[in-house]
Amino acid sequence: MTLKLEIFIVGQLENNACILYDEVATKALIIDPSFESQPLLDFIDQNNLTVESILITHGHFDHFAGVSHICASLPNKPTIGLHRADLDLWRAGGGSKEFQILIDLPDEPDIYLEEQQRISLGTSHIEVRTAPGHSSGSVIFYIPDLNTALCGDVIFYHGVGRTDLPGGSYSTLMSSIKKQIFTLPPDTRLIPGHGPETTVKEEMDHNPYLEFSSL
Repeated sequence: MTLKLEIFIVGQLENNACILYDEVATKALIIDPSFESQPLLDFIDQNNLTVESILITHGHFDHFAGVSHICASLPNKPTIGLHRADLDLWRAGGGSKEFQILIDLPDEPDIYLEEQQRISLGTSHIEVRTAPGHSSGSVIFYIPDLNTALCGDVIFYHGVGRTDLPGGSYSTLMSSIKKQIFTLPPDTRLIPGHGPETTVKEEMDHNPYLEFSSL
C-alpha cells in the first residue's frame, strides 16, 4: 500500500495536524493545520509532495490557524474544504476573538464538504462523515485503506468534544458518535484533534461520557 499518514502535534493547544499522502503519486492532503505549521511544510518539502487540498474537520480557529501560512508557502495553492454549516464560524475567526488569540484569517473555502462525499488521493479515497454536536459543521474523515478515522473534536481518548460553544449540542454529539463512529469496524484507529489516538472498541467499552443505553 502506498497511502501513508503522518501526524504532527503543533501549536499551543497541541493539535493533531495530519498529512495524508500517496508516496508513489507524491500527492498529499493536509488535515487541520494549526499554529506553528512549519514542520508540515518541512515534511512536504523533504518528501517532494504536492498538496492538493487542505481539509478542515470543523471551524474552530485552532484547526485552521495554519491554513494561510501553508497556502502562502506552497508553489500552488491547494483547495480548502469545510462543511458549509461552519462557514459563518470560519468567517468570524473560529472563536479566536473570544479567546483573545490572533489568527491570520484564510480565504473562503473552495469546496463544501458533504455527507458520504469521497475525496480521492492516488488510488485511495477519504469518506466524509458529518458529525455535528461539537460544532454545527463538524465532520469526520474516514480512510478505509488505513482503517483510520480523523475525528477532529468529536471524540477523544476517553472523552468527547465540548458542547458549550455556539453550535454545540450534547444530544446531537452523542447521536453523531453513535451513527458515524460506532458504526465503523471496532478496530478502527481514531485520531482526535487533540491528545492520544484510540480505537472504536476502546471508546465503546471505556469512554465514561457515553451512555448509549439511553440513545
